[in-house]
Amino acid sequence: MKHKGRDMANSRKTYPREMLFMIVGQDGVGKSAIVVRYLTHRFIGDYDPQLESVYSHMTKIDDQSILLKLWDTAGENQTEDNDRHEQIRKCDGFIFVFSLTDRDSFNCMKELRDRIIRIRQPNDKIVHSIVIGNKSDLSHFRSVDSSEGAVFAKELGGQYYEMSASDGYLDIVDAFQDLYREIFRSEKRAKVKKITARLQLRQTIRNFTDRHIRARTYTL
Repeated sequence: MKHKGRDMANSRKTYPREMLFMIVGQDGVGKSAIVVRYLTHRFIGDYDPQLESVYSHMTKIDDQSILLKLWDTAGENQTEDNDRHEQIRKCDGFIFVFSLTDRDSFNCMKELRDRIIRIRQPNDKIVHSIVIGNKSDLSHFRSVDSSEGAVFAKELGGQYYEMSASDGYLDIVDAFQDLYREIFRSEKRAKVKKITARLQLRQTIRNFTDRHIRARTYTL
């Protein structure tokens, strides 16, 4: 015997939204430390720079259940092979990480940005991104000014954050959640735009039909 109430409850069951973020940047800038700090709230300073990992994390953002997948990239050619091209096209958001103490790691950001945009352009996809300047605790070794990071983030259309993975995790949580919120708002804007365009088309057809009917009536 079927239980109608249970079947209705199952049909209303909602599943978490999946979202994939790719973390990109030069080796040694703290990408893995940031990801692990976000997931575990613990700081671990030493990682194998050639080890690439994908982490899945269930979380809630603004009362929405999210299965967040974090792709911690590794190696020098982070965007070059064909498999990586496919991964980049599937990503919902990108987290660009550089070290505030390493000018070369900041300069590398622009090259990574250009490659990612070139790979995604055939699909005409917006590159949702944030930029993180890591190692803010080493301010006496700073070689990248805050204004430079902010300008680069603005060029990407995203927010800029300075933080230290060694100091805490709350800034990291805020940055990741802000990226999700921006993607969600962008999707809502796209839906509204699509619905508006559809309504305008219907109104245009209705107006044309009405004029055509009136013209035939006058002729008769």
